[in-house]
Amino acid sequence: MRGRDRHAAVPARSQRRLHHLTDSSPTITPASTCASGQALVRPGFPMHFDFILAVSDFSANSSHVLERAALLARKHQTALRLIHFTEHPTSFLVDPIARLAQRARQLARRHEIAVHALERSASLKEVLAEAGATGLLVMGPLSNRSWKRFFHGTTLDQAVHGSVCPILVVRQPPGNPYARVLVAVDLSPRSGALIDFASRFAAPTVLKLFHAIDTIDDARLRSVRATSEAIQAHRVGSRLQARDRLAQLVGHLDGTPIASMSQSLTFDVGNGEPAQTTAKHLQATRAELVVVGKRRSSSLARFLAGSVAQRLARWAESDVLIAPLDRMPCPVASEHCS
Repeated sequence: MRGRDRHAAVPARSQRRLHHLTDSSPTITPASTCASGQALVRPGFPMHFDFILAVSDFSANSSHVLERAALLARKHQTALRLIHFTEHPTSFLVDPIARLAQRARQLARRHEIAVHALERSASLKEVLAEAGATGLLVMGPLSNRSWKRFFHGTTLDQAVHGSVCPILVVRQPPGNPYARVLVAVDLSPRSGALIDFASRFAAPTVLKLFHAIDTIDDARLRSVRATSEAIQAHRVGSRLQARDRLAQLVGHLDGTPIASMSQSLTFDVGNGEPAQTTAKHLQATRAELVVVGKRRSSSLARFLAGSVAQRLARWAESDVLIAPLDRMPCPVASEHCS
């Protein structure tokens, strides 16, 4: 679905800024080449989205969504599109499209950006199609679960699973740019690319890496009746190994744009179910944004537990940025990027 746009009035100064993006400005890989494994952002280049698509259902939270999306559109110097979506088809709003167009005009004046309101309401499938592979989708933690698609999870679960572009889930009022950012890393070959993505997206003053060691190994040791001392020794060894790998990862970032963009770069390790442990660590560190990668999962795995990204998007109290790992660049020497 490519709905017609209602163009909001854009101040002349904003138009000049948007129209003077040079050819050297990087772009996200088009949808036609996404399947080939092209990177979201070329290493060493500033981040640029073709556009930002913000989802509105006129709830109190969707007001936060639109404001955050506008701040990001100004920061990344890209156009903002607004689309109307509701989780409750029976709800009735008097001319929601006109209301959305009015909101677009307000955002355009306040933030001096280009804002377009799409002229029709959309289903989730249409929202994802509109976002495509080259945009950034900004939405709230939509928690409705319809009976027709009950086994597919909540609306948010379906969006995270179905989107091929990054998704920002907004929960908090957007008073300021993100200053404290937590990156949930799994120590896979694409972890460095995810950190790079997070740094370029927010340019925070504090960037912290966090790795959660799944306690499934503890359960396996208990199943073979290992002693508590052996389990504890395994846990300590796992933490030391993870900290060493994180230290190596941070060392590889020295001399890169990340090192200069972030005033503080630290890391930590925890034990427990990854999404739950990361959510708790997020609360303790008071980070305003957590960035997590998303892997492709089967329908069965999604039904049984959902992905770490889906669970973290549900449980985190801060905003959550979910990036598809299969579109992240992978080190040439690595053999484990599938």
